[in-house]
Amino acid sequence: MRPHESPLEVFKDPSVFRKEELFQILRHIVALNTENPPGREEPAARFIADLLKRNGIESRLQWAAPERPNLIAKLKGQSPGPSIIYNGHLDVVPAGGGWSEAPFGGDIKDGRLYGRGAADMKSGVAAMLYAAIVLKRLEVPFAGEIILFFNVDEERLNLGMNTFIAEEVCAHFAVVGEPTGLKLCIGHLGCSRFNLETRGTPGHTSVVKHPDNAIYKMAKLISALELLDKAIRQRVHPLLGRGSLTVSTIKGGTAVNIVPEICEIEIDRRTFPNETLETVQAEIEACLRSVSAPAGMAYNLESYQSVPATIIDREAPIVKRFAGVIGQILKAEPVVTSFDATCEAPFLSVDKGIPTVIFGPGDLKQAHIADEFVELEEVEKAAMIYALLALNLPQPSSA
Repeated sequence: MRPHESPLEVFKDPSVFRKEELFQILRHIVALNTENPPGREEPAARFIADLLKRNGIESRLQWAAPERPNLIAKLKGQSPGPSIIYNGHLDVVPAGGGWSEAPFGGDIKDGRLYGRGAADMKSGVAAMLYAAIVLKRLEVPFAGEIILFFNVDEERLNLGMNTFIAEEVCAHFAVVGEPTGLKLCIGHLGCSRFNLETRGTPGHTSVVKHPDNAIYKMAKLISALELLDKAIRQRVHPLLGRGSLTVSTIKGGTAVNIVPEICEIEIDRRTFPNETLETVQAEIEACLRSVSAPAGMAYNLESYQSVPATIIDREAPIVKRFAGVIGQILKAEPVVTSFDATCEAPFLSVDKGIPTVIFGPGDLKQAHIADEFVELEEVEKAAMIYALLALNLPQPSSA
């Protein structure tokens, strides 16, 4: 950065920051099909690695599974100082049907880029990636280190994040680039997921006189879970909102003329910062036993995924500094709020104790729908904000 230039002036220099270049990077990443399942994120990781190398930034691939590498890159500043992780995921949910735009075309129309993952969250990845490239072009005029960490398998089992945090992870701050519409999110509810199974005895429906029906059993348990959900929704966190319990999938039976032997459901439970997997599961078990015990009815409940809630204080140095940076770029008072979904943040904030916020371009309402899009102006602003934040990190002693 030239001595007379302010960071904001730099973004107007076409030799350093070119929004069309940023948009083409995003377009290319969206065009790479990384649907999960099956989750083959390798082409996206290799494209990013090659792009970074061409811009003088070395990276490495960290394998969570075959064809599924995380990408990790480090950009050191001119002097020692605070380190920050910029994180995003490379996988997307399946495109599904109903699109009027090509789901992997990356088409640009009326200031919007369309495609699966455009909002959730390849726009955040592209903006973080481009911020690092811009800072490299400026000869890293900051103190400290930027760590780019783009992981696989966020949309399902978090194989990538679990692989990453199993190694020694060290940073003073972290930002997860999920779509927040350029609002600064300082927390979100947790999510625990369970499989629940009931069993019956199969037999021909015209012959069995006293059917032992797995679906009938499950229906009784679902009614009890619905009442529990109503009670949980009365609990409200002042920032994160209401908890919930949702029966979200169900399957059972094999043919219309066979008494069902098995019925299975999935339960999605949104949790508060003071709740653990153990307390949540115990509450569900108590609810199920209240129905099953009097009827002598067996069931099997298993947890298969749990992400805790996360929250950081509004007065934390990274929050206050980030809000100031957002205000500089947007020329408006920043909105500080909570994130409506779950994301990778708790792996960093809860598991590793890294002060973590969530901020990125795109609207969460666009996630997982046909004709998903992101406003390109938001992508441009996000890249500027990520770059400017790296130039203005709080010192570790005040973190």
